[in-house]
Amino acid sequence: MYCLKEKPIYIFGNMSDDLDYMFSHSFYIKRPSLAMQEQAWRPAADVFETEDQVVVIIDIASISEKDLSIALENDTLIVRGIRRELSGFRKRHYHKMEIDFGPFERVIKLPCLVADKEVKAKYKNGFLEIRLQKMISERCEIKIQIK
Repeated sequence: MYCLKEKPIYIFGNMSDDLDYMFSHSFYIKRPSLAMQEQAWRPAADVFETEDQVVVIIDIASISEKDLSIALENDTLIVRGIRRELSGFRKRHYHKMEIDFGPFERVIKLPCLVADKEVKAKYKNGFLEIRLQKMISERCEIKIQIK
C-alpha cells in the first residue's frame, strides 16, 4: 500500500500554479499599451519553509518601494505593484523586448498558517524577501513517550 507523507492538497499545489502561468502567458500581450486593457505580468517567485518561517522571494528589479503593496489574507499572500517604463529615451527601435512593464500581481497560497503580526519584508538588489513567522501550532512537534 502506498502512503503519502504530505497532505494531498500540497502535492497538486504547484501544478495549479504551473497551469495558471501557462494559460496566462499563452494569450499574453507583451506591451500593455498595445492592448485595449492593461495586462498584469507575473514576476518569478520562490516559496520555501525553514523550521519556524515561511520565506517568499520575488524577483522585481527596478521597482520603487512606493509602487509595492503587500497584503496577508488568511493563508494567502498578495503582492501587487507596478514597474514603470524607462524614461529618458525619446525614440526607440527595439531589437529585443523581453522586460515586462506595467502592473503585476502575485497571489501566493502559503503552505501553513502564519502569525500576521510577525511579517517582515525587505527589498534589496531587485529581490523582495518576505519572512512570515509560522504559527506556534504549525511549527511545534510534540513527542509523546509511551509508557
